[in-house]
Amino acid sequence: MMRFMAKVAIQRLIGAIPGGPALYERARRRRIFDDIDSEVAVKRAVAERYASVLRTVGGVEVGALSNHLEMGSGWLPVLPLTFRRYGVTRQVLTDVAPLMRGEDAVAVAAALDRAAPVGAQPLAPPPGEAADRWLERLGIRYHAPQPLPMPFPDASFDLVTITQVLQYPAPDVIRAIHQEAARLLRPGGWYILSVELADLYHHFDPALPRFNFLRYSEATWRRWFNNPYTPLNRLRTTQHRELLAAAPFDILLWETAGGGPDDIAELRRAPPHAAFFHIPEAELARTNLIVLARRR
Repeated sequence: MMRFMAKVAIQRLIGAIPGGPALYERARRRRIFDDIDSEVAVKRAVAERYASVLRTVGGVEVGALSNHLEMGSGWLPVLPLTFRRYGVTRQVLTDVAPLMRGEDAVAVAAALDRAAPVGAQPLAPPPGEAADRWLERLGIRYHAPQPLPMPFPDASFDLVTITQVLQYPAPDVIRAIHQEAARLLRPGGWYILSVELADLYHHFDPALPRFNFLRYSEATWRRWFNNPYTPLNRLRTTQHRELLAAAPFDILLWETAGGGPDDIAELRRAPPHAAFFHIPEAELARTNLIVLARRR
């Protein structure tokens, strides 16, 4: 608990001092790139899961989808580079801040090459090729910062993905994201999203209960704990379903993890605030969500 409180205090302090955000991002970048192969392996597993869901539930191979939009791409373009290996030829990456650098993409490609089967076509550029030219050759364009609405025509994508992003924005922003995805997808296009539902501070402080953030009222959470670096909205699966239901999608897969006896026991370590009492314990104790939807 003390580590969690200390991190919250540091994040809030850094956000308030001149130059603090840049220092924070540099520290995070060093930590990620110190263990780049592990970071890439985790994200590659997500990309492979998406490809499997499209194949088994949607009946389509990811390589048959020629236009892919990734919303909230972050620093490491593991998913689009993995999809490129599957044969996706045109991909647009967007984010609310310009996080990804050319050298980041090269480092990810090198890590994917190290993990690839013997004889696989290399993804990384040859020595001397500029990163921007290489990404252009792979059909990957990066737009950041890119607010909503996006400057792309209606129905211009076959696939939109949004990975581990929707645990952060406020509900009205999530609603706008879903509507924008619907606008940009062609009829019959695919929408895949995944959300981590546990308290992300648990990764930093393993002694912290996985659902610790549910113990606070909304006012207390916003006043003392929420900050620009970890702005968790604490939405549960039922709330995410309501937000997605407002957009013109048919849900083909709604897959949750967690909610079993061990997770409920973990939930009870930090009893939820009364504001969550209307939600069953099994739903409060969900840890992850993955959704496949199709544009009507």
